[in-house]
Order: sequence, then C-alpha cells, then structure tokens
Amino acid sequence: MYDVLLILHFFGLALGVGAGLAQFSLGLATKDLPPEERGKFMQRASVLRKNGSFGLLILIASGLGFVLERGFSNLTFRGGGFFHAKLTLVVVMAGLLGYSQSLFKKMREQPNPAAMGRLMLLGRIMLATGLTIIVLAVLAFH
Repeated sequence: MYDVLLILHFFGLALGVGAGLAQFSLGLATKDLPPEERGKFMQRASVLRKNGSFGLLILIASGLGFVLERGFSNLTFRGGGFFHAKLTLVVVMAGLLGYSQSLFKKMREQPNPAAMGRLMLLGRIMLATGLTIIVLAVLAFH
C-alpha cells in the first residue's frame, strides 16, 4: 500500500507543480503582449489551473493515506521540524489556491488588468511555495 500511496503522491506532485511551472512559463512568454490579448490568452490557458487543483487534491489525499498507514506520531517523529514546516506550507498553499480561484472567478466575470497582475504574482508565490514544500519533504524524509 505504501508504494501505491508514494506513486500517487509523486503523480500529484508532478501534476500540481508542473501546472505551476507551465503557468509561470506562459506568463513570461506573454508579458510583451497587449493587456487585452494577454488576458484572453491566459483565460484560455487557465485550464492548467485545474491541473494544479487536482494535483494538490491528490497530494493531500495520498498524504492523509501516509498518515493513516504509518501513524501521525511516527511521521512527525521521523520528519521532525522540516515535516512540521512542510505541513504548515501545505495549509498556506491550500489557502493561496482558494484565494486564486476566487480572484480568477471575479476576473472571468469582469476582466480587470489589476486582478490579472495580482493573479500572476499569486501564481509565482504559489510556485515558490510548492518548490519549498518539495525541499522540506526531502529534508524531512531523506
């Protein structure tokens, strides 16, 4: 069962962080486009946001599976402070994701260049948070 959970965890990681990296690359590639054209393009590319959401869902579900299989006290003992920091950032990431989804919904209903800028900044913060979570996970369980 552990191997299945680990495979699912890595799949969720690839899906979630991959979507963040793709959004970041698309943002860099379209920064010289006029705001209207960039907004339309990024709305079409927003399908990647769903990948990020599904990736986080798979990560949380498989992480809970690890806790149920190994026991929370065993995981926290083995992972130490790095594991606690990782869990804290996962909660932060979930909050950032929720905020970005509400911001995107508002922007879709009424296009706003300022909201697009906040959304792009939020995407960068989420990408950095995701990469930091990966580093902390490696440090916790190597």
